Amino acid sequence: MKDNILIVAGGTGGHIWPAISFGKWIDLNKPDFCAHYACGSRSLEAEIYKSANIEPNVLQIEGSPFSGRSVSQKIHRFLALFTGFFKARRILKDLNPVYCVLFAGYISFPFILACKFCKIPLALHEQNAYAGKVTRVARKLGIDIYTGWDECKPLPIGSYTPVGVPVRDFETHNNVSAWGKLGFPEDMPSGVKVVAFTGSLGSIPIRKMICDIAIKKKYKNWSFILPSVSDKLEKPYDNVYFLPKIWEASLLFSLADIAIARAGGSTLTEIGTFGIPAIIIPWRRAVDDHQFYNASIYTAENEAVIWDERSDLSDFEKKLFKIYKIYQEPKRENTSKLYNKANKICENLWLALFLKFERSVPSGTRQ
Repeated sequence: MKDNILIVAGGTGGHIWPAISFGKWIDLNKPDFCAHYACGSRSLEAEIYKSANIEPNVLQIEGSPFSGRSVSQKIHRFLALFTGFFKARRILKDLNPVYCVLFAGYISFPFILACKFCKIPLALHEQNAYAGKVTRVARKLGIDIYTGWDECKPLPIGSYTPVGVPVRDFETHNNVSAWGKLGFPEDMPSGVKVVAFTGSLGSIPIRKMICDIAIKKKYKNWSFILPSVSDKLEKPYDNVYFLPKIWEASLLFSLADIAIARAGGSTLTEIGTFGIPAIIIPWRRAVDDHQFYNASIYTAENEAVIWDERSDLSDFEKKLFKIYKIYQEPKRENTSKLYNKANKICENLWLALFLKFERSVPSGTRQ
């Protein structure tokens, strides 16, 4: 009989995809264990899990009380967090997991309380280079913290273990095949393919900026592909393509010669594992400015540059030209720290948790 591991992740794809990636790795590589999932009740969460053929346990929580739009919404969310404790406790009782791995975010809090109450071993993975509120609380409660980056401000060095951000071990496609499977109506153009990875929520400012440069004559032979910005495939300009959400993300990564991306931890790691030269645009309104910290560390170790969207378009074009030169280098040997490391990152997290598993899992099932 397999031992259960509960993986808790909700909110956006930045929390959920690393959790799913780790769970899928467990199911594939650790036959004596079975991964189960828990999340909140946002429609986006259900959509992401459904795309991965996963039916998670759901708590009726829609977000952090700290990000509520009104006083009444904040109060409602605080109450939902604490009532969520009882549902979390029922889930733990039903699954009887040998271990619970939290992927940060608001949904983790009820499970911190429930695991403590039920005496179930737990750990938390922080995907960003600046720890969120729940991660900081978890550390004060003595919970082991594993991080996606070597730095995790404001936590002191030594209070966490860097392992990387778990990402999907994507199938790779040649670019012609990827183009066809994405459903473009015409044959693939011959020029540079720029793909904008703006997260599961999309980004209107980045979309506008790309359209502004795409119409310039010097980019007429380039193709700019923007997923998650439309309900269907649209072509507003000859070389600009708006796509709906693309759940088979390997097609986008396989197609991209150059990436333009926000600085979520999982997005950066996936770009890095494919070795795609990139312009990183941190969303400066992210909580605690964590995307800027992610971008700073990522660009120091990978083929990428940061662009501040408060700068003008000419400055962006300078960054784009710099990345284009990297892309053009003949017989370029990829020097990105994360290149081809998807499986290794998941293994690192498992090994980092191994001592905890040894203490919590019966000896007959240890790997």
